[in-house]
Amino acid sequence: MIYVTSYKSPDLDGVACSIGYAELVRQKGEVAKPVYYGKQGLETKFFVEKYGELPITHKEGGYVGGDRFVLLDTADPDAVDPEINPGQVLEVFDHRQLVFTEKFANATLHIELVGSCATLVTEEYRKNQLSPTLLTAQLLYGAIISNTINFKNKVTTDRDKTAAEWLKPIAGITDGFIKEMFDRKSQITPANLQETLLQDFSVKEIGEKRFGIAQLEITDLEKCVRENQEAIEVFLNRMKIEKELDFSLFTGIDIYEGYNILLAVDGESGKMFGEVLNLDLSNGRFRTESIIMRKEIWPKIKAYYES
Repeated sequence: MIYVTSYKSPDLDGVACSIGYAELVRQKGEVAKPVYYGKQGLETKFFVEKYGELPITHKEGGYVGGDRFVLLDTADPDAVDPEINPGQVLEVFDHRQLVFTEKFANATLHIELVGSCATLVTEEYRKNQLSPTLLTAQLLYGAIISNTINFKNKVTTDRDKTAAEWLKPIAGITDGFIKEMFDRKSQITPANLQETLLQDFSVKEIGEKRFGIAQLEITDLEKCVRENQEAIEVFLNRMKIEKELDFSLFTGIDIYEGYNILLAVDGESGKMFGEVLNLDLSNGRFRTESIIMRKEIWPKIKAYYES
């Protein structure tokens, strides 16, 4: 069996790509099954609420020696189900600058610096002169819009825009759909804040130091941070202890207004991230003038330690 999957508790991009690429493999006459490990995020739940259960199965472990894998939206073996053997991975699709492709010795690599991995999957459909089904097209289109913050962030490329334009008539998307999706992912409450931050908390070891970054992409960010800053700081402190981190950061993105609010867990983290990003985090908080994605922060950290 070929399993098509992403990282633990994937966002919409990971889920859409897993479903989309598995469907493409099946259209080409092979057997493939999309699976996810962990939990579903608020954006994915928006699609579940709107269209019903998605054609993807929750699976944690239980793989056998003959199974093969395609990884979407990740090139980090530490981010996927620990029972997935990197040597059994056939293909890897990712759109990040910081990847660990050397770990996948037998895989065909598709690492392209675009705004969304869904763009890469959409391009595979076009190369093969195939079309996704209605729901898959909606998922892929939503993932591109979400990952590029509706084409507002700096990682957006013309390829993302072209892919979205090709998908839009297939998916039957309206402007109201985008607002509805963004509003759904912004339903942050004291009850779900910790779980939401944990689902999208990313840890990497760079330069013999351990870093953790929480990312939240919502509307009305200032209000959310003002009402929940203490809880966010408690979360960052808990992650620093539980995951044995040297530095920890929260980055919130306002998906309508196009800015970030950064919160550092402590003075050391503020100093380090401030130097990496060339901004003043001495008081533990900074608001940017434009969007910076976490996927842009990781290579800056790597470059900082290599310089």
